Amino acid sequence: MKTYKFIKINSPNDLDISYKIRKKVFCEEQKISEKIEFDNLDHLCEHFLIHKDKNYIATARVRPKNEDTLKIERVAVLPEFRRLKVGSLLINEIIKFYFSGKEINSIILHSQVHVEAFYRSLNFKSYGDEFSED
Repeated sequence: MKTYKFIKINSPNDLDISYKIRKKVFCEEQKISEKIEFDNLDHLCEHFLIHKDKNYIATARVRPKNEDTLKIERVAVLPEFRRLKVGSLLINEIIKFYFSGKEINSIILHSQVHVEAFYRSLNFKSYGDEFSED
C-alpha cells in the first residue's frame, strides 16, 4: 500500500497543481470567487502539497504574520479524499515543518465555520467573532 507524501512546493509546476486544487475546492465546489481565492498574497507564502502515487490531493499555504507567528491558509482537500485523515496529515506536517528548528511561537488560521470542529481536533482554539471574507 502506498502512503501519502507531504512536500514543500519548490517548482512552478507544483504551484500550478496547488492552484488547480484550490480552484476546484473553493471556486468550483464552494462558489468562492477567484478574486477572493487568488488574493495576490501567494508570493508571500510557502506552499505545500499532499500526494499519493503522484496524484495530488491536498494543498495549503503558510504566510508569516510577524517574526514569530505564521498563518495557515487556503487548506484544500479534494472531495474524494476527505474523511481519510488527509487534512489532518497536511496540518500536522506543516506544524512539524515549522516547529522543528525554527523560531516560531505560534501558528494561527482562519477557518470556515463548518470545519471548526476539525481544527479543534488538531488542538487549535476558536477565538474572535465570525466574519465574511471579501
